[in-house]
Amino acid sequence: MIKYSKYLKKKSCSIFLFHGVIKKNNYNLRNYNNKHIVQKKFEQILKDLKKNGKPISMDTVKNNIINKQDFDNKSFAVTFDDGFYNNYSIAIPILKKMKIPATFYITTDFIEKNMTSWIDRIEIAVNSKNFGCTKILNREFSFNDSVKSKIKFMDNLRKKIKNNKKIDPYKITSHILNDLEYKKKISSSNDILDKKMNWPQIQKIDKQKLFTVGGHTKTHRILSFLSDNETKKEIKESIKIIEKKLNKKIIHYSYPEGLSHTFSNREILLLKQKGIECCPSAENGVNNKNSDLFKLKRIFCV
Repeated sequence: MIKYSKYLKKKSCSIFLFHGVIKKNNYNLRNYNNKHIVQKKFEQILKDLKKNGKPISMDTVKNNIINKQDFDNKSFAVTFDDGFYNNYSIAIPILKKMKIPATFYITTDFIEKNMTSWIDRIEIAVNSKNFGCTKILNREFSFNDSVKSKIKFMDNLRKKIKNNKKIDPYKITSHILNDLEYKKKISSSNDILDKKMNWPQIQKIDKQKLFTVGGHTKTHRILSFLSDNETKKEIKESIKIIEKKLNKKIIHYSYPEGLSHTFSNREILLLKQKGIECCPSAENGVNNKNSDLFKLKRIFCV
């Protein structure tokens, strides 16, 4: 297992990015990229980090950078993206027991509708098929009944869709599911890999001193690929509903996907206009007192 404490640096802060935590990984294709890590591994990661570093909140990260103050004792922060139910049912009890603060960045349509992301919809469909093929922008993608073939298919689709501004991920997903002749409704799922938290659970999280809730857009689209109006809608509507449900202003946010090509100064300006003060990316690295609060780096835990 990777010792994530190797990323802890003096006078710096390492921000760790998680998505989900599950009790057992009994899946083949589904969760092949370890977006949801096994509970035992999650506990080992936290124990290693706490033994070798100092857990702090994203509020402390923000304040240290604003005040140009060095971080203490190889500081680290824990964050979760998207809003999966297993954050609430599995991760939070562990975090509370270990007294480690965490920030949960939620995608509001995921919460409102228990909505399944476009990539998970494709994964569900491919997992159920023995073979299939689809064509996107004149390129054909296919798979057979082997897990290896299906993983290659999924990896190639991810790269194609996540790096092309011309492709709307939800529209292309409908096209792919049609090509695969997948008829079942999968816009919502209660599988542990897909189920999202609800508002009462998020409200309960927000009332606990250890935890913070932030935004992560409305539908998890790549912001830099959208028009000005679409980007405004994704950001403004997500912040509006979170603030209404929590009855408070929010100052924390994170970008969907989060790599450097997925956000720009346009998004940063919009976030600042809506009162957001801190927004980490998913670019790999460690932060210090001189880091940009809207370009903070994180380390993806798998």
